[in-house]
Amino acid sequence: MKHVGLLVLGSFINSLGTGLSAFGLAVVILRVYGTVSSVAAIQMSAFAPIVLLAPLAGALADRYDRRLMMIIGDAGSILGLGIILAALSSPRPSLAWVCAGAVISSCLAALTEPALRASVTDLVTEEDYVRSSGLLQLASAAKYLLAPAAAGFLMPLVGVRGLLLLDASTCLVTVGCTMTVRRALAAGASRRAAAQPGDDHDVLAGWRTITASPGLRTLVVLMTLATLAIGVIQVLIKPILLPTVSTAEMGVVETVAAAGMLVGAALVTAWKSAQPTTLLAAGLAGTGVAMVPVPLGPGAWWVAACGFLTFACLPLSQAGAEVLVRTQVDNTRQARTWGTISLVTQMGYLVAYLCSGVLVDRVLQPLLESGQPLSTGLGAVVGTGPGRGAALLVGLMGAVMALVALAVRLQRHKLDTPELNLTSLPKQYKA
Repeated sequence: MKHVGLLVLGSFINSLGTGLSAFGLAVVILRVYGTVSSVAAIQMSAFAPIVLLAPLAGALADRYDRRLMMIIGDAGSILGLGIILAALSSPRPSLAWVCAGAVISSCLAALTEPALRASVTDLVTEEDYVRSSGLLQLASAAKYLLAPAAAGFLMPLVGVRGLLLLDASTCLVTVGCTMTVRRALAAGASRRAAAQPGDDHDVLAGWRTITASPGLRTLVVLMTLATLAIGVIQVLIKPILLPTVSTAEMGVVETVAAAGMLVGAALVTAWKSAQPTTLLAAGLAGTGVAMVPVPLGPGAWWVAACGFLTFACLPLSQAGAEVLVRTQVDNTRQARTWGTISLVTQMGYLVAYLCSGVLVDRVLQPLLESGQPLSTGLGAVVGTGPGRGAALLVGLMGAVMALVALAVRLQRHKLDTPELNLTSLPKQYKA
């Protein structure tokens, strides 16, 4: 586990840097352009390449040195940050150039995620799968847990450009952590090379692995619906808060909300004997129940409380999904399978980024303004004015999440049962 600890540390630091720049860019763009859609465009630009390139990145990580993939991804993402820095030199930054920089940075960062998750399988035994998944979730939480408060404090001092420079420096630290575990990862690569089927190195191997298993297919569908709901709250949290709080206060509220991930990670570590479907269903149900009341509360700290409960439940569902994949997919196909799963499930995020801003700006928010159709009925419950359309959409997505949790419970036997994957067998056994 010590090697996993170093990878987790690197991932934690990198996630912190990503969170700093994401916070700063969202605030600047929202103030300059004044629409939820502009913020969603930045988030989509940063996220879409990671999703779309995930199968290719997974195939490369299974075929080549996973350490090398992580180093190229972390170091190369600095290039895109440089383009964003240049765009921010203007008093009114070009949204197109900021998006272009985010795309380039994300294209290179896409190499990292499948390689990192599959490397964990190289480094731990099966009994440590749940524990290692909890640590990875904790590392990912840095962008939500520490970054908002840190960014809210630092932004008045160093500006958004200073936050981007800090992000670039964290990429270099992550590269150093990856280099430290090079020998252990090299040993894992040698074992994979000896075990890997010689006839199946292509990008579509991960897709064939999923389609051969009804349980994995069901898991992918359910997690896609879940990411749609989570993507909505990621896009809308700042538009909900910014009309009523300062930048520093917004950072503190987001950090308090994200602190729930510490509780969730602790629960995952302590509840390591739980069935993965139990973790998955409990996490999704809790997340949904916590999101539904968001539009009903009186202010920012109500959002913080609901967010705390939301983030506390997320690690449960994520760990459950990860364990289901690790126990049902051979290690020689892990990175490609992770890449394909990321491509499909995280389409939910892309839909959220594409649609939530437009839906709020053009439908829900106008309907909740004073004198509009929903202002006297629904508006009496959720409130009217800036940010209330965004809060309403978060509540609706919470209901979707609860329905997904119910579907997990109904399909738990299918999800828990490993299926024979014919594509993983040698040719002489396929007949």
